[in-house]
Amino acid sequence: MTDTVWHDFCAAVERLGDIVTRNAVTPIDRAEGYRYLTRLLRGGLEAVVESTGPAHPVVATLPNQVKIGADNPDNLYQTIGVDGRYEYRISGRRNTVHYLGFGAYGGGGSAGASSGARAGYLEDHELELAPDGTFEIVCSATPQAGNWLKLLPDTRQIIVRQSYLDRRKERPAELAVECISGRGPYPHADDTERLRTQLLAAVGYAAATATTFEGWTRGFMQHPNELRQRPREELETNWSDPNIVFYHGYWELEAGQALVVSATPPECDYWNFQLNNWWMESLDYRFLRVTCNKATARYDADGSVRIVIGDRDPGFGNWMDTAGHARGTMGLRWVRASSDVQPRTELLTPSL
Repeated sequence: MTDTVWHDFCAAVERLGDIVTRNAVTPIDRAEGYRYLTRLLRGGLEAVVESTGPAHPVVATLPNQVKIGADNPDNLYQTIGVDGRYEYRISGRRNTVHYLGFGAYGGGGSAGASSGARAGYLEDHELELAPDGTFEIVCSATPQAGNWLKLLPDTRQIIVRQSYLDRRKERPAELAVECISGRGPYPHADDTERLRTQLLAAVGYAAATATTFEGWTRGFMQHPNELRQRPREELETNWSDPNIVFYHGYWELEAGQALVVSATPPECDYWNFQLNNWWMESLDYRFLRVTCNKATARYDADGSVRIVIGDRDPGFGNWMDTAGHARGTMGLRWVRASSDVQPRTELLTPSL
């Protein structure tokens, strides 16, 4: 029985490679595609196989370098597996991170599921804090006094977003969680059928996530070198933050070409631009200049911003290094903005 479970798991993992086969055009796309699948599988294994279940929740930080759907380089992403029929208490200390938001969503964390609708959202400026910066949030289907995050019976996940303006100076919120109702026995890992379900669910998570954002990128490819606003109603079912207006796009450049993205940012709490690969993973912002935000961007005299995507620094604006890529995706987000501002794009080709 145990051998069958393992063989089924390995066969499912092998089939994941079809996603890369049908999409990879360049060697770098192929290499990054396989790496992407290993990252998603890692995230799925940690979220599902290592899960202690909704009666024994933990605050889990998204594993290092697991990147999904234009992950924000300025964000710390955390998840809590829950069951909307239970009640929970999140306790913590606010500290100094620029933005903190809690969202409750359906589905099991699989980006391909159709039940990722938002049940409730609670953001930092709504939090009632004690004088020392601590707080408690009750998460339940029944309204509560004080800090309350609404759950629905099919809620399966709470996503915490912590956004930095400057990681060097800001301290993230400290969080803990406990189930305060419906607490059951601890799930021991001695059930072969349970393990089979978990292993296959982890692969299913990787497959559904990759397939979802494969579809997004293919849609962006219909309008190359443009940024277009993602419909708000579509984001309602995709684990979104209601305070964010997203602009996504696909870029493709020849050697020496550059794509200039221009905008005058609206009054907003936060904004950022980022460069991604074809799989919608942010490029390696730890070492490369591939992102800028409200605090780090270089502004022109009139308050506008020019972001220049290219294989070399043009000497003006905010250069985004393509890092050996000829194509990929890109994203811009306004957070708590006073208005929607459509960014402009211009393709620059050097004269021969």
